[in-house]
Amino acid sequence: MSVATQRDRSLLVYGGFALSLAVVIVVCRPWNLTDHIMIGAPFGRDYVNFWMGGRLALEGRLDLLVDLRAYNALIADKFSHWNDDFFIFSYPPTLLPFLVPFGAMPYVPSLLVWTAVNFALLAWSARLIERDRWPAIAACLSPAAVMMMTYGHFSGVLAALATVAVTRGRARPLLAGMCLALISVKPQFAALLGIVMVLAGQWRAVAWSVPGAAGLIGLSILLFGIAPWRGFFEVTVPFHSWLIREYVVDHLRNTLSLYAAARLEGLSFAAAQTLQAGFSLAVVAGSGLLVLRDGLNPRTLTLLLLAALAALPYFQPHDLVIAIPALAVALFGGQAADQRPLLPFVPAVLLWLAPSTSIPFGIAHWPIVNLIVAGALITGLVREWRSGGAPRNLALRPVTADRH
Repeated sequence: MSVATQRDRSLLVYGGFALSLAVVIVVCRPWNLTDHIMIGAPFGRDYVNFWMGGRLALEGRLDLLVDLRAYNALIADKFSHWNDDFFIFSYPPTLLPFLVPFGAMPYVPSLLVWTAVNFALLAWSARLIERDRWPAIAACLSPAAVMMMTYGHFSGVLAALATVAVTRGRARPLLAGMCLALISVKPQFAALLGIVMVLAGQWRAVAWSVPGAAGLIGLSILLFGIAPWRGFFEVTVPFHSWLIREYVVDHLRNTLSLYAAARLEGLSFAAAQTLQAGFSLAVVAGSGLLVLRDGLNPRTLTLLLLAALAALPYFQPHDLVIAIPALAVALFGGQAADQRPLLPFVPAVLLWLAPSTSIPFGIAHWPIVNLIVAGALITGLVREWRSGGAPRNLALRPVTADRH
């Protein structure tokens, strides 16, 4: 194992959790809800977008989601938030039906339920790969999970959907396809994950995801009409394209891609995009074909999910939660005595702790975490390809038996 002894594992997991909490407390000052980073509660900063989306859907005022001035004025008035923050609902309307139940609740209880659901699914994802409880505990205490809680995102849900989609892509393509369709509420990640799954031989699951995603689009139009989709393509998509193209540092300082690192170091848009494209092509092809050659085990699953994330020009520390269940099993699981380490000790530790340092490094405009994630992924892929093939007896073990 990369983290060989129980003492090493405990030190890394509990130490990483403590470090993450310390960073959040010092930098985010969660007790200050009016003029600093947090809004409405001591954690879950960006959850305000999800709650407002559900609430506005219930009130029939979805036009405000793309009226950026009115939307931010509404948030500032609702939460007495005086900072110069700028919020935008950046998801397609397919997410709205799932937000309505949360928008129907008061903000703080809604946030608590949202957070509990994400942590429960995060733990379940780890148990789906490895029955031992320790990786599930490690996943929930990981720095990436702390970032998910701090920013209030639904990465735990995405981790569960992605884990099921990839691990069941061959045996149960319909189930896997429906999970990939649900991931399409985060469309760029769903597209890249689908490409990697095709390369890994799971094309039937990807084919099933197409009608599933179409059904979600149809449901959103049936419930809310076509206007939210017009706003999404006329306002939301162009705004985000501009934000990333111009690289507005105040809004993108925590972005972990190689593209972001290149822009921070002064490269032009074209040069940074070229660097990102070359890296993306290498890791997507390398991880997909690796799974095709070796099959699925905690190492290859971790690399596949990390590749689908790192291939994006825009992803955040909390997005790393998607790969955390597999990574926790690869680093801390006890499946087989002859299992090769995913990474050498130092890169493994740096990758696990990386999200906890993303906030201070982002404030300092140092793309160190970006390089850690990319370097760990490349190191893991090279080690696996040079191994000459993994033993097939390391296949993933489900918590309950699949029906074939």
